[in-house]
Amino acid sequence: MTVGAIDFPAAEERLPIGEGEGATHLAIRLDRPPEPSACVLYAHGFGSSQDGEKADFFRRRFVDAGLAFCSFDFRGHGRSGDTMSGLTLSRNLEDMGRVHDHLRRQGLGPVILMGSSMGGGTALWYAAQGGAKIEAAVHIAPGLEMDRGLLRLLGPGAEERWRRDGKITFDHELGAYDLSWDLVEDLRRRDAGELRRRYDTPTLLFQGKRDTSVDWRAVVDFAMDCSRGTVAVHLMADADHRWLDRMDYLWESTLSFLRYRGLVGD
Repeated sequence: MTVGAIDFPAAEERLPIGEGEGATHLAIRLDRPPEPSACVLYAHGFGSSQDGEKADFFRRRFVDAGLAFCSFDFRGHGRSGDTMSGLTLSRNLEDMGRVHDHLRRQGLGPVILMGSSMGGGTALWYAAQGGAKIEAAVHIAPGLEMDRGLLRLLGPGAEERWRRDGKITFDHELGAYDLSWDLVEDLRRRDAGELRRRYDTPTLLFQGKRDTSVDWRAVVDFAMDCSRGTVAVHLMADADHRWLDRMDYLWESTLSFLRYRGLVGD
């Protein structure tokens, strides 16, 4: 790819998972300028992929600013293996851990997490788990309370049908997906209070009040209740879930935040 006047070759690769009949893989793309000052690990949203508009937008700007940018497809998405029917937060966390380990083996760091929707929610839990040094994080409409968001979009009676049948078809703007009830059970085993108590990564969150997928109150409450670290929220009354109409604002705010943290030069 070309950023400014410099060519940065993009290398997409497959990161294998398992062996034999059940083997699958993660599709990863890593763009890096010479001697990057840090590496952004980007996680896409539900039903999306690393080829989405936000990933492409931030990839170009971060590499131009001297940072490496690594994106990947969660299993069941994009060019990664497996199916959406096996989607759970636990599986997403495993995927993120594998990609993070891949970056560390290449000596890339410090690592900044960036996520959109489901990817942002996954990244919050990943950073709170400990054992993985995360320097800072920037998330757009992070998917906190994802089970509630899905049930709200599915409508009345969906929870009973989903639990009874063990699966449900979710018609999303990007496609129709069969989801297992395991997704909800896995999410409900997580203690949101524990997340808030343990979370200590300097973080910038963007949230809109017109978001029909993520409840803005959950995001604001998370920021207010975090007992450790620094979490800031940019709350916009007229912003929707995707924020595609104000990408320049996202970038300038992100750049300012990371400069303040000493992760991007002037």
